[in-house]
Amino acid sequence: MAAEQRPLFSFGCIADAQYADLEDGDTEGRSQLYRQVPGKLRAALAELRAARPRVQLVLHLGDIVNGNAAGQAQCDREFDLVASIFDQELGGDVPALHVVGNHCLSVPREVLVKRLGIPETCYYSRSLGSGWRLVVLDTTEMSGHSGHAPGSRQHREAQEFLASHPMSDEDPQMSSWNGGITRQQLAWLRSELAAAEAAAERVIIASHHQLGQGGARATHMAWNWRDVQQVVLLASPAFRLALAGHDHMGGCACINGRHFVTLEALLEAPPGSNAFAVLHVFGDRIRIAGSGSVTSRELAV
Repeated sequence: MAAEQRPLFSFGCIADAQYADLEDGDTEGRSQLYRQVPGKLRAALAELRAARPRVQLVLHLGDIVNGNAAGQAQCDREFDLVASIFDQELGGDVPALHVVGNHCLSVPREVLVKRLGIPETCYYSRSLGSGWRLVVLDTTEMSGHSGHAPGSRQHREAQEFLASHPMSDEDPQMSSWNGGITRQQLAWLRSELAAAEAAAERVIIASHHQLGQGGARATHMAWNWRDVQQVVLLASPAFRLALAGHDHMGGCACINGRHFVTLEALLEAPPGSNAFAVLHVFGDRIRIAGSGSVTSRELAV
């Protein structure tokens, strides 16, 4: 790669490993190849660790495990296996950053957070250098599966939001497998974007559920995506790209020059294939170099 063509930086990205020791699934005519996940994840992480230009981190967009009806002990073993694969394959050379997904919470939130090194709030930001910032959101915080105690601020707000936004043709995202961000997290996001604007930084958002209309199917969006998209993200000149998982088919939308991309799930990569990407960030564009079933894209920023 010639010097003038080198990216400012690069990072790896994987969506929905979603491991479980289960027979293959069949959802909407697509296969979920649960038992192939460990091998595919090892291969993906090994390729990302060896990638050139070197990746500065690997981002997993949520649902590291699926959950298993065999019980909590089995869920915990499956989680430990997949978490160990990240440790072994990245070897401390490349940090892994994790997004909380709805299936992740088949493991207690406090266990998930501690094992994966996620900050206690489960939303956080990191400088990427070169005038860029990564902001990670928790779209499970306001949900029926949040793992927060009944009576907690998060639980009360989820119940209030559900009551005022019943499932309907206008709100098809209000299913139990989706969730949203609380008022407190929304205020924090505003402050992060304001800080980025003041520092002349551009921002990449990562969340499990998609936040931009058309970036995923309407049934797989975050509960309060409209508020997040319109009132916060599109209102900030710093925001450039939102990455999500959850909708295993993937998707992409561009709204007012800002991009909303959902990565295809590793869980559903066909036999003999894989699903991950390297994002190369240039001054004027982001190149998503997809591997296997992840779509490659060139996004002007």
